[in-house]
Amino acid sequence: MRIFWRVASKLLFLLFMLGTVALGFAYMYLFKSSLNSVRYEQPKLVKIHRNMTFTQIVNELQKEGVIKQTWPLLIVARFMPELTIIKPGRYYIPSGMTSVELLRFMHTRKQDEAKVRIPEASRGPQVAQIIAQNLDVDSASFMKAFTDKELLRELDVDAPSFEGYFLANTYSLPWSWTAEDVIRFFVKEFRKVFNDTLRELARKRGLTEVEVITLASIVEAETSLASERPLIAGVYLNRLERGMLLQADPTFIYAAILENDYDGNPNNPKHRKRDSPYNTYLYRGLPPGPIGNPTKESILAVLYPAKTKYLFFVATGYGGHRFAETAEQHAANVALYYARRQQVRDSLKSAAQQALEE
Repeated sequence: MRIFWRVASKLLFLLFMLGTVALGFAYMYLFKSSLNSVRYEQPKLVKIHRNMTFTQIVNELQKEGVIKQTWPLLIVARFMPELTIIKPGRYYIPSGMTSVELLRFMHTRKQDEAKVRIPEASRGPQVAQIIAQNLDVDSASFMKAFTDKELLRELDVDAPSFEGYFLANTYSLPWSWTAEDVIRFFVKEFRKVFNDTLRELARKRGLTEVEVITLASIVEAETSLASERPLIAGVYLNRLERGMLLQADPTFIYAAILENDYDGNPNNPKHRKRDSPYNTYLYRGLPPGPIGNPTKESILAVLYPAKTKYLFFVATGYGGHRFAETAEQHAANVALYYARRQQVRDSLKSAAQQALEE
């Protein structure tokens, strides 16, 4: 019996020692060693999307070649569950970290942001593409939110869409934001510019927030010259006051774009005749909503228009516009514009013929 207990005690001691060594090795491998880390020179980009589970995140790390095996991180997570809280974002992960260091690195990263530039006179689909290129949002989801009736009601926007609320500027936005988050941010930013003072001024002029943006978007589309914006705004306000059709070319162009039927030629007669509430050649007053995203300068032009009797304007052909108070004056200006167009055509034709002769 003594021999049995002697052998048993030696076996138990041996097992204890083996267990201790195994636990020590496991501790070193899991918490102190970088053996599970794949070696590479430059930090690797790993994208963690919204609603990914911890297991999915670990699988993504293996898929992107950051770790060799997933189980070490899953075991560490059992002992340190707080490290499983990892925010969505883009992570540039250096090589050579232990499992604990890797999880702590991802757990403590600040929210990832991306620079987003909204250009002047952009429209909803262009904004959708820009957002999709820079954030974790696809353009289809953005466009769905762009016309979402519940979101429009939530943000008190009385228009068919959020067209017009994306002021041109460069913004830092969290990469993980949803389309709804993005839209809420831009509406909030817009109302910082369109503050109580401007809102009261609009009210005195008999214009709502959406009406100001709508007219500003037309002004924006008509001219790139800052000096002309108050004049053009004044022309349209004069026409509105007299109950005249606005007859703004950018509105029927926008109507054609909405129907995916714009061929790039504003002189195509079918565009001017298109039966759309956005076509101000057929429908009086302002369109149902903005036709693009105006700049702050165009908004201010609507609220501080030039005091003028002008009712008409037409392009000069040289850049800028000629303005007129009467239809007769306008007709003369139109004739000058077409003469300029013909001059340009003749010049191009002559240059082409000369090139062929040479």
